Amino acid sequence: MLLEPPGWSVQPEGLPHWPYVKAVDDALAARGIPPGSVRASYTSREQGLTSYMWLTWDVSRTGGPGGLRLHWTERQGWYYALIGMSPQDVLLYTVLLPFRTFFARPQDVADVAEQMVRTMRVPDVEYGAEWDGAGEVRAAARDFRRVVFGLAALGRQPGGAGPESASAGAGVQLLIDVQADTYERAIAAVQAAYGHNIPAPAGG
Repeated sequence: MLLEPPGWSVQPEGLPHWPYVKAVDDALAARGIPPGSVRASYTSREQGLTSYMWLTWDVSRTGGPGGLRLHWTERQGWYYALIGMSPQDVLLYTVLLPFRTFFARPQDVADVAEQMVRTMRVPDVEYGAEWDGAGEVRAAARDFRRVVFGLAALGRQPGGAGPESASAGAGVQLLIDVQADTYERAIAAVQAAYGHNIPAPAGG
């Protein structure tokens, strides 16, 4: 069972992407293949505060000669690494898994993980369905970055998944009021929307 992660000011009950971490872990547990360890956090401010998780099965939990680690980030989706007898011994790294959306359904993640854990082979099938909680998690991740950069949280946008739904093809929409917003607030808004640390131009 997962422990609750440390909170943050807008969402005290956990990390912005914690509902997705928990949904995936629950799906894997229901399938009888819970990972031996789960790591969930976000990158540094300099790296864009991007949400991520790692799920690891060591060699004692797989049907192959080594272990398996699944990687997920909100901006790249799902990848995997094959590991040796030690989790630090990476044999193959960052190979894309067959999901067409960054927030694949937890049941689909469990399908792929089950075959890989038991056979160490990637299923020859693609999964295109998106998890139904993706919009809320995208909005929470965006608001987490906005708060860190000193902006107000926006919450879930009516009728959509929010401005960060790039994986669904919606792109990012950013509105800056050139009359009311300062230069610093405009830069902070870009950083929060895109998850990048954009340096101010020299002499600006």
